[in-house]
Amino acid sequence: MRSNLYRITVSVLVAWIIGGLATRAVGQAPPPTPVRVSLMSFPITVATGDYALVNQVLDLPPGSGVPLHYHSGPVVVTVVTGELTLVDDAGERIVRAGESWTEKAGDKHAIMNKSAGTVRVVSSALFPQGVARTTVVK
Repeated sequence: MRSNLYRITVSVLVAWIIGGLATRAVGQAPPPTPVRVSLMSFPITVATGDYALVNQVLDLPPGSGVPLHYHSGPVVVTVVTGELTLVDDAGERIVRAGESWTEKAGDKHAIMNKSAGTVRVVSSALFPQGVARTTVVK
């Protein structure tokens, strides 16, 4: 019984592999593979509990921004296109396309697009369930 199951499994795998190869014409180039543009790792420590992992893409038109605020969990932000001004406890600095920064829970900061073009940013945050995600500082 076991050897029959083995032969059937091997036969199915061989048919699957051959079938997959047969879908591409002889001499046809393989499809392109993804190109990694950036890879960053940011260690974080969080308390036990339930969290929401939130990912967002924001487009900031010229002259727009987000006023001084803070978040209830850690955040990583990457500028995808353009450049923006980040203001935090370290001061004011320009963050350009391809660059990232991290925010710890409670870190106060603001972002502004002082450039002539639209800036796109991607952020990922880990927010504890049941609390405000973002609080604007008045």
